[in-house]
Amino acid sequence: MELTILVFLPAAAAAAIMVLPRSMEQNAKWLALTATVAMLALSVQMFFAFDLNASGYQMVVDKKWVTIDQFELRYALGVDGLSMPLVLLTTCLSVASVLVSFSITKRPRAYFACLMLLVSSVVGVFVSLDFLLFFLFWELELFPMFLLIAVWGSGRKEFRYQVRPLHDRRLGLHARRHPDPRLRW
Repeated sequence: MELTILVFLPAAAAAAIMVLPRSMEQNAKWLALTATVAMLALSVQMFFAFDLNASGYQMVVDKKWVTIDQFELRYALGVDGLSMPLVLLTTCLSVASVLVSFSITKRPRAYFACLMLLVSSVVGVFVSLDFLLFFLFWELELFPMFLLIAVWGSGRKEFRYQVRPLHDRRLGLHARRHPDPRLRW
C-alpha cells in the first residue's frame, strides 16, 4: 500500500496543480513541496522498516490488472536492497528540485505538474516488478522530461529535447545516417 501511495501521490499532486485557478498559480510550488515532503517522509519510514536480512522483494503489492485470454497483466510493485535506496534518493532529490524551482515564474502550474509527473514515473520505474508496468513508467517519464527541457531548459534546447534521437538510440537505430539532414544528430 505504501508503494502505491508513493507512486501515485505526485501524480495526484500534478492533477491538483493543473486544476488550480490562474489566480492561485503561485500556490503550485507549495502543493508540489507538500507532496514531495510527504513522499520523503513515507520513503524514510519505509527505509527504516526495510529488513536488510530478508532476501527477495519486500512491501510487495501484487494485483491482477488485466486478463485477456491466457495473457495476464499484473500490477506488481516491490522494493529490494537495490531499489529501496534509489527510492529514498529520488524522494530526497524531488524535495530539492522543488525547492530549487521556487523561482520559476514562467507557467509555474505547468512546470510543477510536469515535475510531479516526472517524479511519479521515476519512482514507478524503481518499484515496478512487472515488465509492462516498468515499460509504462519508463515511457511516461519521457513526456514531462521533454516539456521541462523544451520549455524551461537553457542553452541549446532545440538539440536537447529531440525525442526521436532518444528513441533511436534506445532502439539501436542509426539516425545519424538518415538521408534528411534535419534528422541527423
